[in-house]
Amino acid sequence: MEGVIVELHDVSPFYYEETAQAIELFNLCGIDKFSLLLVPNFWDSAPIHENKSFIEAIKSTKQEIVLHGYNHRGGGLRDLLWTYKEGEFSGISFEETYEKIEKAKEVFEVLGIKSYAFVPPAWLGNPFLEEVLYAFEFKVVAYRGYIKDLERKKVYPSFALSMSNRPILSLLSKALSPILYRLFRKHRILRLALHTRDFRDKGKVALWRYVLSEVKKARRLINYGDLLSKSGLTSSLQGV
Repeated sequence: MEGVIVELHDVSPFYYEETAQAIELFNLCGIDKFSLLLVPNFWDSAPIHENKSFIEAIKSTKQEIVLHGYNHRGGGLRDLLWTYKEGEFSGISFEETYEKIEKAKEVFEVLGIKSYAFVPPAWLGNPFLEEVLYAFEFKVVAYRGYIKDLERKKVYPSFALSMSNRPILSLLSKALSPILYRLFRKHRILRLALHTRDFRDKGKVALWRYVLSEVKKARRLINYGDLLSKSGLTSSLQGV
């Protein structure tokens, strides 16, 4: 049996209600292990350190917390195919990359949050990102098509199935999601990348409920922490 990482992107007080709805759906579908991709200050308007109740609610889930950028804001015209002004780490310098990771790490430390995994907003990185992450003791980084173990320098194929929230692409992604799930289900590690904003669309919620219920029958629920065993990613699925 293969593994699946169920992850909720853009976790922030900005999407407080949607985050709660997502966790409720996970519970309904029997998803008892998932990853929360937390943004310290979403679009510079929702600092997590100023919302004690939100952080307490996140911690109370006892689920894995993954750093998901600092403000989830940035990117240029060349990124429009993948995102709209949310490719935070795309095209920025070493200094800017370092500053963002440092600020995010400081916020987590003040709040008593530990995280060794990183997923860049829109899955877009830059040539300096992995070096900076490793300097701040992150162990793993995940992009749209693969996961990379930063200590062993190994790359593992792992497609992240998600749905777009941009007007035209949203309709297309809802139609294609079942097809993409079948196409990439042979990957040993599959990721289901739900976004908090998905929970503003009843059609997406219904699709996710179906996919989550189906994948729970066929795959073992894992998280990024499980992949950091001493024996590496491959052995984390042995005996499954």
